[in-house]
Amino acid sequence: MAVSHVRVRRLAAVRIAISVTLAVAGLGAVFAGSINSTPFIRSLSLTITVAGAVWALTYAIGVGTWAHRELHRAALLQEMFEVRFFQLRWNHVLAGDELPAEDVHKLSSRFRGTEESLRTSYAMPNLPAPFDVLARQQQNLAWGGRVRRRYAKAVLAAILAWAACGLLTAMIRGSTVTDFVVQWCVPSLGMLMLGWDTFRDQRGIFTERRRVARWSRARCLQSAALGQDPLVQQDLWLMARQVQDQLFLTRRRAARVPAWFFHRYHTQDSSDFTAGLAEMRRSLLEGGLPVRPPPRPRQ
Repeated sequence: MAVSHVRVRRLAAVRIAISVTLAVAGLGAVFAGSINSTPFIRSLSLTITVAGAVWALTYAIGVGTWAHRELHRAALLQEMFEVRFFQLRWNHVLAGDELPAEDVHKLSSRFRGTEESLRTSYAMPNLPAPFDVLARQQQNLAWGGRVRRRYAKAVLAAILAWAACGLLTAMIRGSTVTDFVVQWCVPSLGMLMLGWDTFRDQRGIFTERRRVARWSRARCLQSAALGQDPLVQQDLWLMARQVQDQLFLTRRRAARVPAWFFHRYHTQDSSDFTAGLAEMRRSLLEGGLPVRPPPRPRQ
């Protein structure tokens, strides 16, 4: 699971690196041309413009499809793990068939992390089933949503800053509209497309995760007093399956944020959501949820 997500992150990093390199090279060629417009500089500028156009076309047609295929496999692997861990039924209609066992073993053999980190990431709250599953899902929704919203804001800020830099450069040089488009917009096109797609997807995922998390939390609090009723439990297990479907859909929509960006805020986020999980448990107990957990049904 982790190995597959790392592959998706590396692919996203390569796309970013190529896009940024072409954009910066285009801007560098503009500055060089304003200082000394030699035939070599003009030829270099044209080459960068063509390369930017080709990369934008490649990104739109081929690279995006390849990235989404890898992303789907990563989301599917995580879904397989969580379905077994939470004891939920597999949703063939939404996710299709599970990955072959040999493919899962091949990826798991490359895992270099520790079991302790995985155990910490999936520590279950001391609540009766299925409230423990739902509370864990709510934390996953909220934490992932916060990280993705933060990353979306950072990407949007970078896009706006780059656009402002390009406009300022064009104004200082007195460039025509044609020069501005050819020398700056085309080399930057791949980066702008990638940035906008990233912002749109991550922002959309945050909105969807927040909606589902609020709905799940409200239903849990409403059902706390009747937590041992078989019909209520059956309804909550069905809701847990529906929430898991939304987790799967958001995970296959866009890659995780870069690891360095996630770890930059991990300490504070971990403290916040650990406290949030404890607060959710307290609210459920105050709402009448029995402290002693009933036997957990198998799904």
